[in-house]
Amino acid sequence: MTRPAFGGNTIATIACPDFRPQMATVRPGVMQKRERKVGVKANVEEFNPGFTPDNKYVEILDVVKAVANTVDIMDAKILVSGGRGMGSPENFKMLEDLAEVLGGQVSCSRAVVDAGWKPKDLQVGQTGKTVRPNVYFAIGISGAIQHLAGMEESDIIIAINKDESAPIFDVADYGVVGDLNKIVPALTEKLRAELAKSN
Repeated sequence: MTRPAFGGNTIATIACPDFRPQMATVRPGVMQKRERKVGVKANVEEFNPGFTPDNKYVEILDVVKAVANTVDIMDAKILVSGGRGMGSPENFKMLEDLAEVLGGQVSCSRAVVDAGWKPKDLQVGQTGKTVRPNVYFAIGISGAIQHLAGMEESDIIIAINKDESAPIFDVADYGVVGDLNKIVPALTEKLRAELAKSN
């Protein structure tokens, strides 16, 4: 099994050759979904090792799910993700404009959630969600290992960062070094103009 260790600063491979049974949990989005086969039924065997209901049992009376106004970023084909380099929550308007033109969804890094700029539902990374969009824009995101763990399986990664040595460029298919405050609005306008021509 491979898991984060030392507070997420490294990835450790755990081997347990001598003890059984073993159990591992897997976060949603880590593996690709297989095609659903209609009519297939699993062989379910119920096993009770001797538990008997008593006053220590917990009974689930109801499950209430919160209604979110945002689209689940795990379902998005295009993600425009912002990090601490965005500078302020107001600057995410730029990313929202770009996402709107592309028909995508805005997401973010943990630093943005920790700063209170965006809700945790939009967080990509080891402590957020694992995503596999067709296109992932990493804007103002340095590329810490915790963030890369949540998005490195994206089909195409486009990074925009003023620091040319940022680790995000090591995984990016396309990288732009420069001021995101100039690049993102210019990119949005260019895409908007191209789409208007094609329509």
